[in-house]
Amino acid sequence: MANSVSTIAFGAAMKDQCFRFKEGVTFINHGSYGAVPLRIRHKQKQLLDELNDDPDAFYRQTEQRLYNNARAAAAEFVGADPENLVFVQNATTGVNSVLKSLQWQKGDEILATEHAYRAVANACRKVAEFSTGGHIHQFDIRYPINDEQEVVDSMTSYLNNHPQIRLVVLDHITSATALILPVKKMIAECRKRGVLVLVDAAHAPGQIKVNVENLNPDFYTGNFHKWVYTPRGCAILWIAKEHHNWCTPLVTSHMYKKGVQLEYFMQGTRDNIPYFLVPDALEFYNEIGGMDRIHQYTTDLLDKAASMIAERLGTRTPKIPKSMEAPFMRLVLLPEFEGYPRVLMKVPTNCCWT
Repeated sequence: MANSVSTIAFGAAMKDQCFRFKEGVTFINHGSYGAVPLRIRHKQKQLLDELNDDPDAFYRQTEQRLYNNARAAAAEFVGADPENLVFVQNATTGVNSVLKSLQWQKGDEILATEHAYRAVANACRKVAEFSTGGHIHQFDIRYPINDEQEVVDSMTSYLNNHPQIRLVVLDHITSATALILPVKKMIAECRKRGVLVLVDAAHAPGQIKVNVENLNPDFYTGNFHKWVYTPRGCAILWIAKEHHNWCTPLVTSHMYKKGVQLEYFMQGTRDNIPYFLVPDALEFYNEIGGMDRIHQYTTDLLDKAASMIAERLGTRTPKIPKSMEAPFMRLVLLPEFEGYPRVLMKVPTNCCWT
């Protein structure tokens, strides 16, 4: 398979030859849990056997090498200095690591969008309410969106009116509404005001090209198990160098105060194999054509699917700038029913088959 995967057509052939699902299941929910190719599943089993065959050798000799190789591959993929990047199990863990490491002062406040992932909003709310006596603000992003600046202005208006906001949490791609936010512009505005920025990029790696060093946030966390084909439980957390001395993992273990890399690497005995498969998953991603070929396939598929659903529901897709349209997800307006507010339905697609 490794030698021929580049010739397999997207669609049924890709599904049948590179993946395996329960009979009758048409899996289109990469956005929640991802899908693991067969060759990655096989490599995962091989590493698990190697671990179980000789645990001492694996944990004491093999693991650090595999971790460093995977970290280097992940860093190259997202345009990061490897020394600023660590692995976490998912983006929610990355967000919580930052929120619960920061030394909050009484009255400090947090700003997020009303499109924030619920788990992230809950983590912000807990920190704000119980640690600082402050609270979380959420600025609105309303449809139709005519241009990116409307979103930037909505955020800056909140910052200007609430000077006690210490941290802004921005979605690179909103989970519930599939919007690519203009995070580079938004980060620059936060910098002007001396406000920290944490980017929740749960959906970004694999969907859009990322150069974290160029974006220059304070923190950036994103999943590899959604769109980059790793086993579940694989995400990155990028930490700007000026925060290395205090941003620590949720678990304190043997490497306490021995540097950010060792602290995140050593968090007790656990299965880190999903991290180690980043190089293999990226190899698969590139062999099937990489971002350009995947985008070409999904754009046509998604546009047709969204139009078909909107037509059958008698509704429409919301107006947004093309630059804010997520490559692998779309929104469709649901019809109105008495007693229920109008909401948006997210239409995800898998990037390899129909």
